[in-house]
Amino acid sequence: MFGIPQKKVRTEAPKAVAPRLFVPFRAIGYVTNEVPFNIQAKGQVYFLTTCVGTTFHIYDVAKMNLLFVGAHTSTPISALATHGDIVFVASGSNVVSFKRAKEIGRFSCGTDPRLSIASLEIFGQHIISICSDNTVKLNDHSTGELYTTINFDSSFTVTTLIHPSTYLNKILIGSNQGTMQLWNVRTSTMIYAFKGFNSPITCFTQTPVVDVIAIGLLDGSIMILNIRTDATIMSLKQEGKVTSITFRTDGQHVMASANMYGDIALWDLDRQKVLHVMKGAHDGTIPSIQFLNGQPILMSSGADNSVKQWIFDSLDGLPRLLKSRSGHHQPPTHIRYYGEDGHFILSAGRDRSLRTFSTVRDSQSTELSQGSMSKKSKLLNLKIDELKLPLITTVAASSAKEKEWDNILTAHWNEPGVRSWNYQRKALGAYIMTPKDGSSTKTVAISTCGNFGFVGSANGGIDMYNMQSGIFRRSFVEDGHSKSVTGLQPDRLNKILISGSLDGLLKLWDIKTGKCEHTVEMPSPITHLLLYPENNHLAVICDDLCIRIMDVENRRVVREFWGHTNRITDMTFSPDGHWLVSSSLDATIRTWDLPTGHMVDIFRCESIATSLTFSPTGDFLATAHVDNVGIFLWANRMQFTTVSLRGITEEDVIRVALPTSTTLEEENDEAENLYTTNEEMLALEPMIETPEQLTEQMITLSLLPKSKWQTLLSLDVIKARNKSKEAPKVPEKAPFFLGTLPGVEPKFVATKQDEERAHLTNTKVIRMNKLRPETVFMTLLKTGHATTTTTRRVVNEGQKDERQKTVVVMESDYSAFFDHLKTLNPSGVDFELRSMSLDKDFAELRYFLEAIEYLLRIRRDFELAEAYLNLFLKIHGDVLVANPDAGLDDEDDDEDEEEEEEDDSSVSDNDSDSEMESDTDSSEERGRKSKSKTNVKVKVNATKAGPLSVSMRLRRLMMEHQREWKRLEEMFQSTLCLIEFMRTKA
Repeated sequence: MFGIPQKKVRTEAPKAVAPRLFVPFRAIGYVTNEVPFNIQAKGQVYFLTTCVGTTFHIYDVAKMNLLFVGAHTSTPISALATHGDIVFVASGSNVVSFKRAKEIGRFSCGTDPRLSIASLEIFGQHIISICSDNTVKLNDHSTGELYTTINFDSSFTVTTLIHPSTYLNKILIGSNQGTMQLWNVRTSTMIYAFKGFNSPITCFTQTPVVDVIAIGLLDGSIMILNIRTDATIMSLKQEGKVTSITFRTDGQHVMASANMYGDIALWDLDRQKVLHVMKGAHDGTIPSIQFLNGQPILMSSGADNSVKQWIFDSLDGLPRLLKSRSGHHQPPTHIRYYGEDGHFILSAGRDRSLRTFSTVRDSQSTELSQGSMSKKSKLLNLKIDELKLPLITTVAASSAKEKEWDNILTAHWNEPGVRSWNYQRKALGAYIMTPKDGSSTKTVAISTCGNFGFVGSANGGIDMYNMQSGIFRRSFVEDGHSKSVTGLQPDRLNKILISGSLDGLLKLWDIKTGKCEHTVEMPSPITHLLLYPENNHLAVICDDLCIRIMDVENRRVVREFWGHTNRITDMTFSPDGHWLVSSSLDATIRTWDLPTGHMVDIFRCESIATSLTFSPTGDFLATAHVDNVGIFLWANRMQFTTVSLRGITEEDVIRVALPTSTTLEEENDEAENLYTTNEEMLALEPMIETPEQLTEQMITLSLLPKSKWQTLLSLDVIKARNKSKEAPKVPEKAPFFLGTLPGVEPKFVATKQDEERAHLTNTKVIRMNKLRPETVFMTLLKTGHATTTTTRRVVNEGQKDERQKTVVVMESDYSAFFDHLKTLNPSGVDFELRSMSLDKDFAELRYFLEAIEYLLRIRRDFELAEAYLNLFLKIHGDVLVANPDAGLDDEDDDEDEEEEEEDDSSVSDNDSDSEMESDTDSSEERGRKSKSKTNVKVKVNATKAGPLSVSMRLRRLMMEHQREWKRLEEMFQSTLCLIEFMRTKA
């Protein structure tokens, strides 16, 4: 409409070498794995170090708060140990040391890339490592220097070792053959070979008694052995492989042992019999357990991604769960952000649990309770996971009624009933909503208001329930689906319910009446639906590997996204509705730009993404993957940098590693080089400079924040509100060295400085109060008035005569003045306007009004002009009204009138001797000359007009702008009416 310049078309695109939109940020939901933990005591404070894949976590045992997350290692961590503030981890053939989660050193135990380290043990100033080549190596942990190496043959395969208490330079080594050897590491000689057992040795533990060691065997046997006499003191037997042993040190003769099935057995050493078995303490093997020194608290970790504290405070001596930190121990299948702040993620996993994870504070992550499972497991002698609800297939949640009633619905595998959950109580709700056709539930949804829940069944039925009471309300059966319902999406106003099914039909239902209003047939079966409620755009996933975008208002498909080569698993909209992110079994995550219909980002992950969700604030994209129990966060680069959104193809796909528990480090040169390539790509693109004003006929606004100019409109109110009630009073206190004159009223004696100051008043020294220094504001204002630019304008000569002519107008240039004015804060603008002088016939006021007129004439910064003029008239409006003729040069006007009279008289004398026709012609010429002179006079006086006349011109310009805005609004309303008319015709 206004001749907007077109953007340049790219001719050649650089190849992407890194993700364009999403950067790996961190992983949440990880607590520990099968590597044994380590507890470090510092006085009365205990710190727990756990292994999480390629990094480690440090927790405060008292509150179980996450303190530090270690740096990322190149290979998974196989063992760890702590010494003071330093954490040692084994990664491949390397031992890396960290202090406060920062790497401070590393050394290698061998050059073979296949070499791995199975165990680490602190030994004074040295660290002992058990390597996969059947050697035991002793290194200085500060320098990494190798001290000694102990080699073993195939008849003795090292499995574990321990440094017995009070045994100087001695280590006890156990083997897979069930034999033990005592070695002196200083001399690298074997001191004694113990008689063997009938089962491989799995663990050693030092008992509270010197010379006595507890030995765990693969067959479940526990031997209490005196290594000084090589005599067996006690022999116990438990079920399954012994993985860890620990002893109470608070005066109770109790030993705890863990096995590979997740059970913990408590033994009464006095009676040499089992005291209690904690069945199903963990789901899976327990790599380590340990009693805190002098406390009745047992720490245990399991391969089920959990760490638990058990306290022995009951009269019967049995433990109870005190604190725990856990996550999914099987991969999550369905994740969704909960709430509008983007701080929590609801996750349903294959472990049959529903959890909420905090993206801000890890300690707020928890599992939604399914009842008292521990008591039931004891009564029925079953594991807790066997008592949980079936696998959750889909989750629907609404935070609207979170504090009033149940607000979460879950559908379960081959289960007809839909369960309700209460997020406020973090527990299972009171209602079970079963489809009326009796088939299993396939999908669920909750209305935006949180009052109604919708259930879709495998037979094609759709039912609506009241979330508060769980009462059935309505079935959508008229002209319903013939196959399983795969998606339900209510609109924002709770008027329309959209359903998709494997029969390939997309139906729009009236929620109030339950009748089908419209049906759209898709080319293939529908597997998933997602509605963006702000603009009613519906994303439909079909079995033909295509994502179709349907405009619900127009009932037609407006976009089709092709590209995935395998079944699409999930999709999500960005908060602004511009992007659609999809995942597939082809292990790619693609981002589609809805306005252009192009794919703007694609990357391939190490494992398949099963579910994804976008943060409501647009900060992160969360993904869940196969064979990973954590949830991975990807930072949106559009939040903090410029990203090119050009269309890309399949050739631009890259492989990206999943995020780890630690964020991307700034000092990592490799990562820095990887994720700065996007700026290099932008540098290769042609620069497109957007002009400040697309066309002269368009009224444009400034780019200043609203606080810069809106505050000017109510600055007096703000000042009155912030004004102090009482001015501070400083008591008059004379210096101690000043004397006073005698009299009733004390007067200070004048000092020599006062006399000199009084003497200077009689001289011709210039006083600063007599000067008027000029600010940058006023200097630029006067400079703009003096600087003139030449422009050409087309004007009409009259109302009846439509002839036009082009005139050359000399205008002032105030662009530099307004550039400076934009940098001032509201108080600074107010101060400058109040400091304007009224001297020289209000010259400064006239200059400022001319500047505002200049800004309105060029049609820029319209809101600034209104705000500045509003403040100016508040301050100087009464002066302008009281002096309407200020600034007019009366003498110049008189001289112009006298010159006109002389010209008229001379013309009349010359024409007195001529004929009538010449008189007529001369009169016409005089009319034209006088008219032209009048025009010139008006133009000259326009530059010398008073403030009131300038303000009248400003008012006329403002009215023109308002008429322009009104015309644009009318055009917009006409366009809307035309669209509505075409819609009704369609």
